[in-house]
Amino acid sequence: MVTKTNVFFQIAAALAALALITTPASADEAAEQFIQNVLDEATPILSESDETKLYDGLAVLVDKHVDMRRVGLFTLGQYARQLTAEQKEAYFPLFKKYATLVYQSSLSNYTGQILAVTGSIDRSERDIIVTSEIVDAQPGDPFADFIIHWRVYRNRDGDMSVVDAGANDIWLAIEQRSQFTSVIANNGGGSQGIDALIVQLREQVGD
Repeated sequence: MVTKTNVFFQIAAALAALALITTPASADEAAEQFIQNVLDEATPILSESDETKLYDGLAVLVDKHVDMRRVGLFTLGQYARQLTAEQKEAYFPLFKKYATLVYQSSLSNYTGQILAVTGSIDRSERDIIVTSEIVDAQPGDPFADFIIHWRVYRNRDGDMSVVDAGANDIWLAIEQRSQFTSVIANNGGGSQGIDALIVQLREQVGD
């Protein structure tokens, strides 16, 4: 039997659930400062006119702040648990070279630009999305309306690292995972498919 009291509690429960869903996540000042520090480091590098120095500087920046092992496991998707010890020894160095090239290529698009943090959202205590934009973008600048995202991971000790980056909701690591898992699946899956991915990575990085 449905009573007014039951209906009241059902409505109250529904409103409480809705509030939990619609309440925005809090900002994370520490993560914002971490990314701003990274961007400050990037500014002189992105101002470098010499291409070799530009790419070398970006490689150092990526190596310092991106958690390559965590990203490398993420890009394998459901196949990450199937890596053998021998495959790990081959895969992680190759992935680091490959991902560094991807970051170098992506970040070099912003040569001459200055980026600044504009906000953040805590997905959880350890998973934070920080947003940034180009400072003083001029009319007609192709990146004037771009929002550059940084996904930050905070470990148990409070140390932070970048685990993904992208622009306008297109994420590098997510795109890589789609490509990698497709290669693995199309080559028989499991260990056989992972071996095929390793061969492809060797070809792509010229190793």
